[in-house]
Amino acid sequence: MRRLIWLPAFAVALSGAASACGSDEAAPPIATVATGSDAGVDAPAPAALCTDGKAVAYPPEPHEIGITGTLPNLSFEGETGSLRLADFFEPCAPKSRLLVIRTTTLWCGTCRWHAAHTRSLLRDAALADRIVLLDLLVADEDNMPATVSALGRLRARLDVPEKLAIDPPYTFRKVGASLDPLPTYVIVDTRSMQVRTIDTNPNPDSLHAKLLVELDLLDKLPRRNNLPSPRTTDGLSDYELDLLREMKTPGAPAPDPTNEYADIAVAAALGKKLFSDVALSPSGTVSCATCHDATKGFSDGLAQSVGVAKVNRNSPTIALASHARWQFWDGRADTLWMQALGPFEDGKEIASSRLFIAHQIADRYATEYGAVFAKYPLPPLSNLARFPAAGKPDDPSWQGMTAADQDAVTRVYVNAGKAVAAFERTLRVKPNALDRYVAGDLAALDVPQKKGLEIFLKTGCAQCHWGPQMSDDAFHAIRFPTGRQDGEADRGRADGALALLSAEFTAGKKWSDAPAAAKSLLGLDKPPPSMLGAFKTPTLRALPKSGPYGHGGTFATLGEVSKHYGERGLKDDDTRSIGVTEPWVPLFDANAQRDLVPFLDVLTGDLVE
Repeated sequence: MRRLIWLPAFAVALSGAASACGSDEAAPPIATVATGSDAGVDAPAPAALCTDGKAVAYPPEPHEIGITGTLPNLSFEGETGSLRLADFFEPCAPKSRLLVIRTTTLWCGTCRWHAAHTRSLLRDAALADRIVLLDLLVADEDNMPATVSALGRLRARLDVPEKLAIDPPYTFRKVGASLDPLPTYVIVDTRSMQVRTIDTNPNPDSLHAKLLVELDLLDKLPRRNNLPSPRTTDGLSDYELDLLREMKTPGAPAPDPTNEYADIAVAAALGKKLFSDVALSPSGTVSCATCHDATKGFSDGLAQSVGVAKVNRNSPTIALASHARWQFWDGRADTLWMQALGPFEDGKEIASSRLFIAHQIADRYATEYGAVFAKYPLPPLSNLARFPAAGKPDDPSWQGMTAADQDAVTRVYVNAGKAVAAFERTLRVKPNALDRYVAGDLAALDVPQKKGLEIFLKTGCAQCHWGPQMSDDAFHAIRFPTGRQDGEADRGRADGALALLSAEFTAGKKWSDAPAAAKSLLGLDKPPPSMLGAFKTPTLRALPKSGPYGHGGTFATLGEVSKHYGERGLKDDDTRSIGVTEPWVPLFDANAQRDLVPFLDVLTGDLVE
């Protein structure tokens, strides 16, 4: 007879998704293994591999990274040196154990949940000494390739830490369904190093049952038929409900030590005025509020925003910007106050200058500025010989000033940005229907919305859209169309990382109130290929009002966005995008694309101060 290799239920549904979506990438078929009976499939280990009770050699060729294949003796870099699969090979053991190779990342919401609930795998006493865990870390919190230094942060999340190593190439994407969401579990027989089964983002109850069945087969015992089914509430498993509980309405943002005025009320009051003041623009027509309109989810409703000219990207909502680790689509700012400074001197946005803004503050906000920034008195800006009416670095008017006067003006300019950031930190999102549903009101969502929620969880959306922000703040390549006015593909984080390194106002430099609190910028000088065409995950709160969608603003409706994700982005030969879609972005068919939308419409995020 033939034994069915266990795969997640929705992976089977994806087998028809390619034709439904017009994709040439078909989901892999369910694999089977020819066996003699359900009583077991294992032959004794070859004598040459076991001498005097010790392993003397790794299983010989053929090796294959695939279902039922015997794995090659792969090597990974661990916390204390090289770690090889041969370290787990036990040909002399009286009973097989299961090596559970779990591929994970630090940005992934479902991965974080599994890491924190690893003990669920061992809750049966029969499993305690029959399972060995190996966690392979592919990427860090920002989706940069994992380094050994990140393993300590992974270990801190694990409730049952065992062996840890890094695997930036994602070696086990080659096993089975490589387009399924993370984490990926590859289950290996330690006596033969044969892959027994795989699972992706599994329900812990199902995974636990799968492990018990595999051990029964290896022990040549009858297969268990009394395994409990996963518990559900309103059609969702306990695991899925727990993921949703972590998406509770966000409260106050974390403290920002780089801005000592971040949570001072008078600073926020000044910042609110500056946010909407068109007089800070020499044209007298543009302010921060031009592109971040409170009536439009603090966006502007345009495909590409228009300041004094049309820019190359869509204006993201500032709902929860104060919670974000990086700012702008490409992360070229590392604090909220640094982001606030960017548009002021951008030639297409507000097209102002720090001298012009300093003069406006001195002329119109001197009292309020002094009340907030008492230790930084305004310089004598009325002296136009020393302080020209307008100018910024590289302008002749700026270059003619002394270094001390340049610093005095820049300090006023930076403080304006810190005041605007203080205002944005006062914004809070109102609870929506999802929040009420998670709180126990099962009637808060109707039937189509609940179906969309199930698709959201099953297809892997919660990998990136998780937690109170419903965002991982990491950078992902999913081949969205460009919004650039010249039609060129947008390089995203690959360029944003370099811009951040050379920026004047990063959190680690002199204008920060706590340079030591700056985020690490290591590795940004050489962005990896995975960052080409990658963009920051937007929050899903305030989603219905924040369209058009995508960094280029090229999708007018949520249906178009859902279709784009379901088809794994633009094709590789489409010049409107650049980079390679990530392997954990699954295909899902036209029906799922359609049925997801009613849930997305629930994700409102009206703001209040």
